[in-house]
Amino acid sequence: MTDIAKQDLQATIQAWDQAAWSLAALALTARGDGPAELTAAARELLAAAGLTTGPGTHLPGLGAATPGQVASQAAAALHQASALADGRGYDWRTQSDEALVAQGRMSAQRAVTVARFVLPVMGDLAGRLAAPGARLLDVGTGAGALAVAFAQVFPQVHVLGIDILDRALGLARQAIAVSDVGVRVTVRKQDVADFADDAGFDLAWLPAPFVAGPALHGGLPRVVAALRPGGWLIVGHSKFGGTPTQDALTRLKTLAWGGTLIDDAAACQLLRKAGLTSVRTVPTPAGAPAITIGQNPA
Repeated sequence: MTDIAKQDLQATIQAWDQAAWSLAALALTARGDGPAELTAAARELLAAAGLTTGPGTHLPGLGAATPGQVASQAAAALHQASALADGRGYDWRTQSDEALVAQGRMSAQRAVTVARFVLPVMGDLAGRLAAPGARLLDVGTGAGALAVAFAQVFPQVHVLGIDILDRALGLARQAIAVSDVGVRVTVRKQDVADFADDAGFDLAWLPAPFVAGPALHGGLPRVVAALRPGGWLIVGHSKFGGTPTQDALTRLKTLAWGGTLIDDAAACQLLRKAGLTSVRTVPTPAGAPAITIGQNPA
């Protein structure tokens, strides 16, 4: 390696080092629980990096985001990248509890994204979710934050969250217990590839980046079979078409999470093959995953 190449590499590492510490500073200041002197230094770094608004002002697709949501978005990336760097981050079983909770809290923003950007193009689903007895399935519920958020956004909905990780389900039950919607949220250990439910769901959420390929392909028909007539499936998946760096990062994250890489066309094909109608990919704001929807024939 030439001296110039070494200098370029060192400059790049230093820039990325600054970015990592800036994320940590954002998480610290957003939480608001650090020592005063350290928090002041973190705020100085954020200001020097160009962050002129305080944490908790805006996140894409959310409008006003809470400081806790900002902190989780910053912390989740650091936890997961750290696990990958030291050889542990090859699937969710190897992630720490802190990583699971941070990812869950960040993913909870998806409930608002669904309500604001997706629900308006899903026929009569808004009315169905507002009716007593409405049910929603959250596949890969993890630490349960999204399941709780769905119940908060849709006050009539009963949510079932399924996951295969006992540790994640333990964290989910803790989150449900301290929420204000605990009576309407249930989680259970269940592989989506073996899923069955006789009561039926009005809406199901299936996040491809967090579900392994065999489970996704085996479970999707089972989820469709559990939809009520006229019910809808939302598949969250990778969003491509950005810069080469953005697309490469999307691929790396999905593989590190142990999930399935599918683009808009592949998602539409999967849903049509499963017998759903009105299949299309819905535009979502920057920072949100791609979303493809389909309806179970009435």
